[in-house]
Amino acid sequence: MNHRIVSLSIAGMMLCMLILSSCSDSETLRDEMETKGFVTLQINFETAKADIKPESQYIIDQVVELLNDDETLNVSIEGHTDNVGSAASNKTLSENRAKSVMNAIIAKGIDKSRLSAKGWGQEKPIADNKSEEGRAKNRRVEIVKK
Repeated sequence: MNHRIVSLSIAGMMLCMLILSSCSDSETLRDEMETKGFVTLQINFETAKADIKPESQYIIDQVVELLNDDETLNVSIEGHTDNVGSAASNKTLSENRAKSVMNAIIAKGIDKSRLSAKGWGQEKPIADNKSEEGRAKNRRVEIVKK
């Protein structure tokens, strides 16, 4: 992803902000979708809930732009969790989060027939669940080209 980090010092505190470049992020999503067949989205949700946090709305907007740019593109929205909690509750949580993302995309005007939602729970980790960093990577939503 094209970006730059800007650091600011205010009253002795260092703040870092991620600044997206002028390159459209939907363009980056499109490139990843074409090369890998899927894109990992780091959408933030309320803890143990499927409520999308407001700071993740721009990610939904980028997905909508991607889908508007290619009206032939159909995707599966797939939720994943770490291994904290029971497998059954993680499966349900991941399904609900995938549906929440799908509904947010539909609310922005994308036809439901182009989308599906699936929850994998903790079944497909991409990192080791032994560390917080690994668990954070496993808590994700992916859009997969159908």
